[in-house]
Amino acid sequence: MTEKQVSRYIDLVHRRTYILTHSGVDWKPEYASETEQIDCELEILRPLVEQLRSKTA
Repeated sequence: MTEKQVSRYIDLVHRRTYILTHSGVDWKPEYASETEQIDCELEILRPLVEQLRSKTA
C-alpha cells in the first residue's frame, strides 16, 4: 500500500465520519451520494488496508 493510498483512505474515513457525526438535522441530499462514493472507494482500499494490517501483526 502506497503512502498516497494510506492518505486517501484516512481522508475518506475522516470525511465520512465528519458527515455522519455533524450533519444530524442538517442532512443534505448530496451527502447520500457523497457517502455512497466514499463507501465505494473504501471498498476498493479496504483489502489493501487488511493486507497491510496482517503484515504488521
